Amino acid sequence: MRFEDLEAFLVVSQHANLHRAASELGVTQSGLSKMLARLEAEAGMPLFERTPRGLVLTSIGRTMHTHARKISLAASDMHKELTEQRLARTGTVRLGAIPYLIPSLLSPLLAQFFDSRPLAVFSIETHLSDRLMAVLQNGDADLILAARPASVPEDISGLPLGPLTMQIAARSGHPRRELFHTLADLTEERWAVPASSLYLRQWLEERFTAAGLPPPRVAVESTASPVAFGELLRHSDLLGIMPPRILKQAEGQELAAIEGAGMSWQHELAIFWRDGGYLSPICQDFRDAVVKWCEQTDI
Repeated sequence: MRFEDLEAFLVVSQHANLHRAASELGVTQSGLSKMLARLEAEAGMPLFERTPRGLVLTSIGRTMHTHARKISLAASDMHKELTEQRLARTGTVRLGAIPYLIPSLLSPLLAQFFDSRPLAVFSIETHLSDRLMAVLQNGDADLILAARPASVPEDISGLPLGPLTMQIAARSGHPRRELFHTLADLTEERWAVPASSLYLRQWLEERFTAAGLPPPRVAVESTASPVAFGELLRHSDLLGIMPPRILKQAEGQELAAIEGAGMSWQHELAIFWRDGGYLSPICQDFRDAVVKWCEQTDI
């Protein structure tokens, strides 16, 4: 099979449309059709079926897509390694991180890292942890700094960075704050929380379940970082969750931790990379620098 045919196949499967795929690849539609025909001849079966929604992968098409994606990632890794050998200690680090770690870890660490790697280039995406893991698995990041899930995917390796504490919080002037002593005291309150698909929300609900309580009553949910709810919490009686360090900074102004049993907990943070994927020398150096920094500094 020709590598360019596999790459074209991946673009077609992404767009589900020959015209858009041909435009992205810079080839004619007839030329693209010939590439797909070669692949289908080698596969011995159709790779796509036409539907009102566009081209949809057949069963054998899905199998080919899985392997073609691996080949594409391997080729990308090979290209990076060859490039790094030419450029020695320079290069780009594609990094993903939860928003909280940008000011508390990455900004001071990068300032230090550039002292010895002045030609390094960093491309940083911020997402919550579950999205970061998907970005890493898709090959769109070299390293991610995220909360460690209950089950780490088999194709991912990681190193621990230490715990991140989360605290239930409310505005300082909340009319019932002095009455909150246990989780049971919060069952009638309304919350601004992460979306139900996110680790932070799942961990919060697990605390209520473990105490034999119903889950928090949600008023607002979002895939944004809990820190983004600071302004909302300041001007309402909703409850939320925040890292204690944020409560001491400008983002936590007029907010206060709710003290009591079960009102705070910790999550293990880690730095992850694709197991078996290529990590350039500068990515490896930065990974080691992150681990060393976290050994010496509280997150």
